Amino acid sequence: MLVVVGMIGVLAAAVLTALGPSRNKAKDARIISAVNQIAALIEAKHDGTSFPTSSVVTSDSVYSQLAADAAANNGSIVMEIDKNRFVVSSLLSSDAAKFYCVDSTGMRKTAGAPVVGDIKCP
Repeated sequence: MLVVVGMIGVLAAAVLTALGPSRNKAKDARIISAVNQIAALIEAKHDGTSFPTSSVVTSDSVYSQLAADAAANNGSIVMEIDKNRFVVSSLLSSDAAKFYCVDSTGMRKTAGAPVVGDIKCP
């Protein structure tokens, strides 16, 4: 009986250890989804001539929910918008040196640095 309990304990430890990277990938998927949805929100608010200001976007309740979800998964939304362009990015949970980025040209990629001060994915 003790041998069976011991084997179950070893197997449980192995399974839990193997699930660690999967959890981080699931968190990354949530963060990527939030960034893509925020980009879609910005595009939906485009009036044909210019993109909305960042204060218009951040005051939207959908943005608040998406940003909170990204933060709950160890992400942090960085957004920059000007009249003709926008970029949204977030830190990924699986790698503290990687950011997921979406810009107004349709570029979607993982970058090595956050987007700050330039309206395009690096």
